[in-house]
Amino acid sequence: MTLSIWNAIGFFIQFFPCAIMIFLPFPQDMYRFRRRRIFSVVTISAILLSLFFAVFMCIDTGIKTALFANLFMLLSILITLAAYFFIVSDSFVKKLLVFFVVMSYAALQYCLVNVLIGFSSDFLNITMTLRANEVYSWYDITLYLITSAFMLPLMLTFLIRILRIYICEVKTYYMRRESFVLIFSTIVFIAMMIYVDVVYYYMAYKSYLLMLMLFFVLLLYQIFIYWLIFHESLQRERDSELQRTVEIQQLQYKKIAEDIENTRKMRHDMRHHYNSLNDMICRGQLDEIKDYLSELIDTTVSHDNKTYCKNMTVNGLLQYYIGIAANENIRCEVQADCDKLSIEASDLTVIFGNALENAINACKKCPDNRWIKLKIGTVQGSLAIEISNSCMGVNINHHLQSEDGFSPAETFLDSHNGVGYGLRSIAHTAQKYGGSAKFRFNAEEGTFTARIRLNMNYE
Repeated sequence: MTLSIWNAIGFFIQFFPCAIMIFLPFPQDMYRFRRRRIFSVVTISAILLSLFFAVFMCIDTGIKTALFANLFMLLSILITLAAYFFIVSDSFVKKLLVFFVVMSYAALQYCLVNVLIGFSSDFLNITMTLRANEVYSWYDITLYLITSAFMLPLMLTFLIRILRIYICEVKTYYMRRESFVLIFSTIVFIAMMIYVDVVYYYMAYKSYLLMLMLFFVLLLYQIFIYWLIFHESLQRERDSELQRTVEIQQLQYKKIAEDIENTRKMRHDMRHHYNSLNDMICRGQLDEIKDYLSELIDTTVSHDNKTYCKNMTVNGLLQYYIGIAANENIRCEVQADCDKLSIEASDLTVIFGNALENAINACKKCPDNRWIKLKIGTVQGSLAIEISNSCMGVNINHHLQSEDGFSPAETFLDSHNGVGYGLRSIAHTAQKYGGSAKFRFNAEEGTFTARIRLNMNYE
């Protein structure tokens, strides 16, 4: 028994692209390790599995060659699946969805190659003689390379430009309702293709044109299902983000209206103060005048009028939320140094609105020692934000918690055990500018910290 190099090459060409593709839709912050290291390990592992496959196929086990090959492929898929679920730290629903999408690609290519082999055998008189320990021939490998040449670019485009956006933008809470439909549709798609392939294999008269048409109809059906759900999900998510932005902007407009009303009342009150001061001056009550003015100055100190930075949007947001914090007896320390920013006002509103609102809500649950610390500045073309606050506790998905303490938004859950929507909005906005958003809860110190970076030169 000699080692067949065709088995090793064929297994690698069929297995390796799928092993790589399941990792592509996820951003770097969802990996436990660096992307380059993951791809290197997957490549080396695929080569080793291909060599092991070629060696094991030479062993006389008493099992039919095709059955043994399928069992080895299944074992390889299970090993890769276990590593995939460990390496990617995103939610289970998203990982399962990506896996089924890639499996649909693998099933489509497998069935298409079988159809081409049957067609070439019956009509082109191309027959390949395989040895007892061979599964792949040079012709099989050629067909896999040809089908990969036009299918793989389309699949990579779909994974990176459509599925990645869907995974990053759509919240897991909403995705659970749709993932069942997508997974069920994918299973039906794979089962129907395999069924058609098997039925036509045992038929005496084979209409390969009809078979290709059935494959094409099934493929169009699956593409339509994916497009429909992805499009509707993204549209709903963007509508939700727009509504959130509008709500925060409405708060800003409400603040402006309140400032106008406060100014009107202040003018009315000042007339009374002037009359009181005039009466004291006429009576020569200098000491009373000093005390009255001192008291008047103390009462006019307001966070609404304080300037924190030169950027009008950031300064307005800080004035609004720090004013709310002051009303809740929350001590705020602000270090802000930013002027003109190339970041849209709506995106700044989403980041500061969500972060400060979460910080205020967390402080309100603390019986004492309520505080918020903000540091805002520009560093090497990036806007850096750090917001810390007192916090009694949060709900954490420990499977996603990172070792260095700072974790992605999906790690922290809301009171209903769903993904923290405010944190996801912050993270998505940061990714929009090529930045990042990390969060940490320190149970010993009772603090929650958000670190956000936005690249102002990102296009």
